Amino acid sequence: MKIKGSIKNRLTLIIMLVTMITSVVGYSAFLYWYMKNQHEKALEQSQTVGLILGQDIAKLILLNDISVASDITTKLKSFQTLKTMVLYKKDKTPIFQYSKEDKSFTVKPLINHPQKNKTLVENGILKLTIEALYQQTHLGYIQLDFEVESLFDLIRQSLGGILLVFAFMGVFSYFLAHFFATKFTDPILKLVKFLEQIDHLSFLEKRVYTKEDNEFGKLYDEINKMLQRIETSHQALKIASVAFETQSGMTITDKDQKILQINNAFTKITGYSKKEAIGQTPAILKSGLHDKKFYENMYATLQKDHIWIGEVQNKHKSGNIVTEHLIIQAVLDEQNQPQYYVASFLDITKQKLIEAKLTKQDKILIQQSKMAQMGEMLENIAHQWRQPLSVITTTASGLKMQKEYGVLDQSNLDESLDNITISATHLSQTIEDFRNFYKDNKIKQKFFLNNSIEKALTLLKSKFKNQNIEVVKQIQDIEFEGYENELIQVFINILNNARDELVKKENEQRVILITLQNNGTTITISFQDNAGGIPQDILPKIFESHFTTKANDGTGIGLYMSKMIVENMDGVINASNTHFNHNQKSYFGAKFSIQFDLV
Repeated sequence: MKIKGSIKNRLTLIIMLVTMITSVVGYSAFLYWYMKNQHEKALEQSQTVGLILGQDIAKLILLNDISVASDITTKLKSFQTLKTMVLYKKDKTPIFQYSKEDKSFTVKPLINHPQKNKTLVENGILKLTIEALYQQTHLGYIQLDFEVESLFDLIRQSLGGILLVFAFMGVFSYFLAHFFATKFTDPILKLVKFLEQIDHLSFLEKRVYTKEDNEFGKLYDEINKMLQRIETSHQALKIASVAFETQSGMTITDKDQKILQINNAFTKITGYSKKEAIGQTPAILKSGLHDKKFYENMYATLQKDHIWIGEVQNKHKSGNIVTEHLIIQAVLDEQNQPQYYVASFLDITKQKLIEAKLTKQDKILIQQSKMAQMGEMLENIAHQWRQPLSVITTTASGLKMQKEYGVLDQSNLDESLDNITISATHLSQTIEDFRNFYKDNKIKQKFFLNNSIEKALTLLKSKFKNQNIEVVKQIQDIEFEGYENELIQVFINILNNARDELVKKENEQRVILITLQNNGTTITISFQDNAGGIPQDILPKIFESHFTTKANDGTGIGLYMSKMIVENMDGVINASNTHFNHNQKSYFGAKFSIQFDLV
């Protein structure tokens, strides 16, 4: 049931009703007390009558002394409220009657078994029957009629005063109720008026105060705390709203994958508007390029880790394929179960095309680097072939001359043929080393790093020998998994750069120190020379693409490609200028270090 009316009016009415009901209850209690008081006085007077008239009644009943009747009458007249009295013998025969007005009246028979002290009120008369006793001897019964005021008479007599009192109480209770109702409702009305203004966001930072140190004070405090929480939430909502409208496409879905909200970037990337997307599932974006197992793994990861990060190819509304970097985060409920999913994604289609182009360019750069080194390798091969070819030519000419002069014997023939075979084998091995270096092998394999260093030195040893470069090796047998040929290319790049700087040092000892160590957590390969180091102003730039200090003789891609190759194998390459000791002598020069972390 809906109750209308203001709290103030209702509170005023309630206070007035309580006041009036209290007055009625108070007046009723007074009437009850007054009537009970009359009854108790009548009982007391009846007992007094019995005591005072005990001897006279005994004379009258036992001695039949009629002279005491006048004494009884005289004594009874002292009881102003006693209207009549009748004395009965034991056999209920009346022997004496008294009337306050000295009038005779008809005596009614006494009931068969009168109850002691039983009262009856009729027409303003309280009828009471008591025992007539003398010295605890039962002589008969006395019936007394006392005049009392009836409830109706009492109300009628005080009606005017009652009405006046009720009128006064009504007026007084109204003003009293109005005062306290106002006192009670003013803080509420103040609070309501304040809250009505909260419709404007600018009022969120305002607060309401009261001097009340009671429940109202607590209510005001709670309202202020609520406003503080709302203000904080509003600020967080503003920040979230700004964050939601980023360049990343975003979706919020429920636990059943139904889309609840998207941002503008979602529409820009996918082509679907809010009206088209909300209520659907992300399946509308499926391109068909991923199989069922791909999505099963995605959802399994979400259930286990509550997050999934990866790349996915989705279909634009127009039908075009869009490559996206996608992050899906589960929002958990109190039972740690997914309640919502928040997904953010970036369109990386152009980035992927650029990466593919760069990968192609990187392959071209690597090939260019190898081609640039090929000339040096051919020159190295030429150096390595000169001696074996000279041996073969000289041996063949000697055999021919010995045959012409008839001095060729079997032992000289066998020795000469062995020398030719050894030289030819050396030539073949040189070609094999060259072919292995340029073999395009993109499969990670296990190999020994010390062997790879030896292979690089083998390809370069003729030039190093001709230019009096001493190579000092402090290497261990260390197995590694990676791309051996590409790593050999890195070694050759570094060694060639060291050689180019060392040949500039005329009449000085030329040293390259190669170290290979495994300290349990990292593998470190370092190449140090004593060419004087790299100028500090160009040291930070040496790994940049196309940076060179060799003018027209350099391509600027050697160290750049070396850096890419090492990083592709999850390693780090850096350069510095350091001192090192060899044969109790100190040298200074460039140091190139390659580090691989051990998993």
